[in-house]
Amino acid sequence: MRNLSRPLPLWVLLLLAWGPGTAVAEEPSPCEEDRLTGAERGHEVEHRVEARPEEDLVRFTVHRTFHNPRPRHTELEAHFTLPREGTVHGLALESQGQWTEGLLLEAAQAERRYESLRRKGPAAPRALALLSSEGGATVRLKLWNLPPRASVTVRYEVRARLAYAHGRKSFTYPLPECEHSPRPALTLVPASPGEDLRLETRNTNSWRPELEASWEAGTARGLDARAGLVPWGTGSLGFLQVRAERLSEVPARARVVFVVDASHSVGPQGISRQLELAGEYLQWLPDATAEVVVFRRSAQRLFGRLLPASEWKTALATLPPERLAPGNGSHLDEGLKLAQRVLEDGSGPARVLALTDGLLREAFEPVPPAPSTSAPDAAVHLRWLPRRTGYAAPHEKLSEPLVRGSCGTQLHAYGGSSSLEPLVRPLRWEEVHLQDGQGARLKDLPTLQEGEGLQLWLPSPQTPLGELVLHGRRWGCAASQPVARDDALSADLVRNAWANQRFEPWNRNKEELPPEEAVELLARKGDWVSGTHSLLVVPPGAGPSTARTHALPDGVAGGVIGGVVGGTTNCPMAAPFQRPASPELMEALERLLQPVFTTCLGEGGNPSLQVRLETTGDELVDVRVTGAASEPQAACVREATWALRLPALCDDGLRGTYTLTPRR
Repeated sequence: MRNLSRPLPLWVLLLLAWGPGTAVAEEPSPCEEDRLTGAERGHEVEHRVEARPEEDLVRFTVHRTFHNPRPRHTELEAHFTLPREGTVHGLALESQGQWTEGLLLEAAQAERRYESLRRKGPAAPRALALLSSEGGATVRLKLWNLPPRASVTVRYEVRARLAYAHGRKSFTYPLPECEHSPRPALTLVPASPGEDLRLETRNTNSWRPELEASWEAGTARGLDARAGLVPWGTGSLGFLQVRAERLSEVPARARVVFVVDASHSVGPQGISRQLELAGEYLQWLPDATAEVVVFRRSAQRLFGRLLPASEWKTALATLPPERLAPGNGSHLDEGLKLAQRVLEDGSGPARVLALTDGLLREAFEPVPPAPSTSAPDAAVHLRWLPRRTGYAAPHEKLSEPLVRGSCGTQLHAYGGSSSLEPLVRPLRWEEVHLQDGQGARLKDLPTLQEGEGLQLWLPSPQTPLGELVLHGRRWGCAASQPVARDDALSADLVRNAWANQRFEPWNRNKEELPPEEAVELLARKGDWVSGTHSLLVVPPGAGPSTARTHALPDGVAGGVIGGVVGGTTNCPMAAPFQRPASPELMEALERLLQPVFTTCLGEGGNPSLQVRLETTGDELVDVRVTGAASEPQAACVREATWALRLPALCDDGLRGTYTLTPRR
């Protein structure tokens, strides 16, 4: 029996506090297994990434270098986590100073070709590479015939869509989980794709740390709504991308009337707080003019004119205190009517900002429209105040617009941001839905907040899609935005369909994923690594070689994401220390034994003869011959079989048994 040179699996004894002398054997961590395997078989030594944002995509050009420390050729396998919703396009291999480009092949064909080149043969050893999909966000790289005490480099391209959130574009790149794996050196081209570039390490999932690059997306106005469409049967497979960029601007030379609740339920402190809020509001509108209407049982103007915002503090400081004393009555409707009359003078966008705790008289009704508050650039807002006393519910009519038919919104005193900007300019679209050109409602969408975006797949791909329009409400008033058909988005749709389907589907709503029936068919047309296609690099002159390659065991699976795997720890076992039969080794044994049978049995052969072989990896450890016509015939087969050299297909020392018979 051959003395195996490979080390036995490492076990660590941890002494626990259960009692004196108690010890428990614990398996090494995946990272420790990966480190030990790399030291024996080979490991990654460099990881370089060039990220190039282009329009809505980012293209990563990745170089990864692997070193073989052994004095013989070896085989490595590595599992890579891809960037979010990324796909791999193109593979090249550099070995001994020569680059070879890979070919995109059907996955099964690429696997068969790779396995055929792992066999023994007369060719000089040349390094090979196979990149295939592992499902989800992982791909598997297999490297064959890594030169002794030398390094090889693989280069591949990953494409992913840029994310958009909080007014920033961004992409992420996964970091290695194990400390001994090289951290990727990231280069951005151009060095600064936008203002305020930030590079941060994030742990969005405990098992996948990521490097995130983000920058300001720019100052484009309105909704950027685009659709990508590809034919699908009699209809269209559609993908909608919406970005709520700069939804609106601060109005110039606005006229503002603050309607202040001066009732007893608010109290002196509440009145002072309302005037402070009015001052904060005017900081957003430095060129505005403003007036204050206070309401109790009736409403009165505080200044008697629309005064410039620059005079606000001085005018308040000179007011007699009794003008701001609380009183009985909460006639908000009277205050709103007076505000409408104030805005009849002058020009410029009109704003009414009513402030109240909502404790109004029962007879309160929203007021009728007026030209000053019904203009397209006018708005009537409600800023809620915290209630000073009691727990009475606010008036139910306050859920309606304060002025019938006017635009406007409400801002509550509790929760969320304290900024008054949502009352200065529209920052969101609500009740958003998608319609076709005939007005048919296709899909309801979530609220669109400025600086945020959404991506989703359109329903009913069997239905032809023509013109598309987004509808919603902005400050309570109807708004619409045509959806542009984007050729670039359409061209990337098939790739994007496959990528979206396989990245964290458990964290996604159904509408974020493409129709399942479309994905696999579309993937067949793609040029990326998928369940349908793999990338194979075969240098010129490569073939089954004479190298005594340190091969990976058959059936190797799993391993550390982002690291190199190999060795005994990942081989499936049918029983303790027993290897499942390898079809590749069985085929090789049949090929090797046929000349033995021909020599020992002659032309007629012996159909009843059987040879039972026992192997440990690529070594024969037992040969039993039964059914021979004579002892000399059995001895001939036995001795010739013992003289065979098995191919290095299963070089892990695990035991396997094979039974062979002569061909008829």
